[in-house]
Amino acid sequence: MTTKDWIYLGITVASYLLAIIAGVYARNKSKINTTTKAGQALDVLGKLATNAVHEAEYIGGSGQEKREFASEIIEQALSWFGIKNVTSSEVNGAIEKAVNAMNIANQDVKPTEPEIAQNVPEKDIVQPAKDVTVNGN
Repeated sequence: MTTKDWIYLGITVASYLLAIIAGVYARNKSKINTTTKAGQALDVLGKLATNAVHEAEYIGGSGQEKREFASEIIEQALSWFGIKNVTSSEVNGAIEKAVNAMNIANQDVKPTEPEIAQNVPEKDIVQPAKDVTVNGN
């Protein structure tokens, strides 16, 4: 076989592979889109939970009242966005994750005081310059 024949054979094999890949994609396209849409719905759920938890914290009340309020906000928003088939356990999980993230973000971080040495040798102390002349003036 010549080089030209090998090139034609490679092009033919690549064309068949491309056709097979396109067929598999076309057959599984609905599954791929469903997965993508499910991921987008969970992302929206997480963002809604974050906002709802912050709002519930602002309004106040007991822990159970805050959870119910946040859950109600999330369910209303999901309905408004047209997102269906989100289970209550997914909503509760998103609320729990948002609460944990909020608690971590609200922790007081105490700045550390710089350590000042008491007994520094004289040779290690920086002294100001005595007389600085610029350009011989």
